[in-house]
Amino acid sequence: MVGKAFTWTRMGLSCSLVETEVDIKKGLPSILVTGLLSQEVKEARERIRPAIQNSGIDFPLKRITINLSPAEMVKNGSHYDLAIAMAMLEAMEVVTELDNYAFFGELNLSGEIKWIRGLFPMVLEALKGKFRYIFIPADNFAEFMQLRTDRIIPVHNLRQVIDIINSGDFTVPEDEYMINKSNIITKIPDFSDIMGQPELVDAMLVAACGFHHAIIVGPPGAGKTMGASRLPGILPDLSEEERFEINKIYSVAGVHYFDQYSGARPFRCPHNTFSSRAVIGGGPKIMPGEVSLAHKGVLFLDEFLEFHSDTLQSLRTIIENKAVYISMSSGCASYPADFLLIAACNPCPCGQFGSRSGNCVCNEKEVRRYRRKLNNPLVDRIDLQIKVDRLNYQELVHGEHAANSADLRQIVLRVRDMQSRRFANETFKLNSLIPPGKISYYCTMEKGGNAILEEYMDSNLLTARSCHKILRIARTIADIGEHDIIRLTDLQRAIEYRFLDKEIM
Repeated sequence: MVGKAFTWTRMGLSCSLVETEVDIKKGLPSILVTGLLSQEVKEARERIRPAIQNSGIDFPLKRITINLSPAEMVKNGSHYDLAIAMAMLEAMEVVTELDNYAFFGELNLSGEIKWIRGLFPMVLEALKGKFRYIFIPADNFAEFMQLRTDRIIPVHNLRQVIDIINSGDFTVPEDEYMINKSNIITKIPDFSDIMGQPELVDAMLVAACGFHHAIIVGPPGAGKTMGASRLPGILPDLSEEERFEINKIYSVAGVHYFDQYSGARPFRCPHNTFSSRAVIGGGPKIMPGEVSLAHKGVLFLDEFLEFHSDTLQSLRTIIENKAVYISMSSGCASYPADFLLIAACNPCPCGQFGSRSGNCVCNEKEVRRYRRKLNNPLVDRIDLQIKVDRLNYQELVHGEHAANSADLRQIVLRVRDMQSRRFANETFKLNSLIPPGKISYYCTMEKGGNAILEEYMDSNLLTARSCHKILRIARTIADIGEHDIIRLTDLQRAIEYRFLDKEIM
């Protein structure tokens, strides 16, 4: 008799249905597994035999053939164990009629079903299909609490799966829903902690309102990291669709701590010693990198100029395409990477050049060589360029605190709503995404604005990209001030946010 069960395979975020067949015939006892399998799938036969026996079922001493189709598609991962075991049990007539079920889970030798990585995107695809019930490891159930569906059945062991199917009772016990959400909810620090840096806070507000990438240049201790780390607290909450998309990525990465309940956006801060593969993604398992883990959130690159040059150059196309495509010998995968980039760096190797409270020990040649790194194609794609300085004692002790995050967030929500209504008939929804062909239509200036911008462009030899970025920034500043057209003061502020365009390297 032939038994059949269904599961899914995954390459990156792309998932495909896999049909698992088991044929049991008389002959010398053996187990043959076919279907273009990775090593962990081939080893499934060594796990399934004791798992079935330790679940109280006699394992047949016959010739057993297991096939996973389509045969042309590579099967990676250990989540096929449960589907293979159930197909075998149907062939043994222990269970019947498995066509309406999908199975995911790795079996250990005692028959327990273990947690697996990358389950979320596969289960979402299964929910779109014909399957009435989807069996998953109980340890993975927390990932799916937000779906609010009774079609997902968490199970602890193989014996439990058999009993559920044979009894027809698919009710999920109430204790499976008892999850301590407080352990995974992230508390984002508040902007009111920042003292004496109004220019930095204003720049972060502009970045959040228009989704403008930013680079912060200043000495150590000036508050660069403080400003960036508080940025997620003023961004709009994630939509349900965005949460699903992010949870797919985090599930594939095997990251457990993404906050799927509060709606807070991801904040990723990779170290400058990270390899290009860790930041961009890749490896034998084609894992997502930090750029994808920051999807719909903030990617903060501290000590920006110390990152590997190939990593920074790779970011150029990722920022424009908002996705990363990884091609390896083991396969290909595409991950979304639509993030807000906040970079930070020192003004020179020692970090004190131009600082009022520090003495730079670098010679002129070292400073020029270091600052020349800022004159690269990636920095040209960053909208806001912010200069900060270290606070003195009086500013630190007696200075004013910045506005709290709740007040700033209300401004961001208001400006985002203005952009949503303005671009209602467009494919883009944010000021930073206005295409060059529509800059003149959406970025109308007061009389005299064109002359100011023309003079600034000619005197500093700006590229067309830099000019367009100034206009987009000015449009966001005008929205914050609730101005229908860009005023001259809005344009001047936008020009001040491009200090690297005119600074001698």
